[in-house]
Amino acid sequence: MIDTRVGIVGDAVEPIANAVESAGGVPLVDDGAEQRDADPAFVIAVGDKALRSLLPDSSAPILPVETGISGLDSLASNRVRTELPGLLDLFSSEQCGGSATGADPQQFTVTRPVLGVDRPDGRVHALRDVTLVTAEPARISEYTVVAGTAPSPRQVTSVRADGVVVATPTGSHGYAHDAGGPRLAAETGVGAVVPIAPFSIDADHWVIPLSDIRLTVDRDDASVELRLDGRQAGSVSSTETLRLRPVTTIETIAVEQGLEKL
Repeated sequence: MIDTRVGIVGDAVEPIANAVESAGGVPLVDDGAEQRDADPAFVIAVGDKALRSLLPDSSAPILPVETGISGLDSLASNRVRTELPGLLDLFSSEQCGGSATGADPQQFTVTRPVLGVDRPDGRVHALRDVTLVTAEPARISEYTVVAGTAPSPRQVTSVRADGVVVATPTGSHGYAHDAGGPRLAAETGVGAVVPIAPFSIDADHWVIPLSDIRLTVDRDDASVELRLDGRQAGSVSSTETLRLRPVTTIETIAVEQGLEKL
């Protein structure tokens, strides 16, 4: 466990860094971009903003702390000190000869897809969900969702609604579920397509492969916003097609899977 490096990203991380040092690890406090070059055994991301800073990819497993994201196995900050000894033993760096416990760290990680959304000015990313929604209250638009690659893409739905959300398994526990969608198990490779406040009271939601999804706005009488993981990311016109697909993955550490048994 000696010299096991632990990346730490977020605000007010001094108590986390002190806990890592007390447990025998080496804390590396830096921003998300620089963590990719620091070669830590794992990274502690404190808060949702810190987790997003590690997208679109992370070279090390991530321990989410106080992210407030349902379905992410986020750890409460007051449990970090308790769990650190087991984590340091499990994710020992190569300089220490591997895991001191003999356990496979992959048993305690979850692979989560990161969606890439292609836009005219470049690609943006989402871990949880991609949402199109009318910018003005009480205004609806019409949205078409197409899934699958050529030569046989298929239209999933064309729906009049306040918006539509496409959620990964991670995001299916949050806003998409609040809008009536199902919760999806991690590592299933599928996503949920959920209309938001649809005009038709019997509108469905769908579970489809995440491999290739296209969203279009079919009406231009209301301004439509793009939101990625709940954050506004510009507007979308009726002439634009958004292409969503998994472009990479991150690994998150699931403490609830039983580190105390090691």
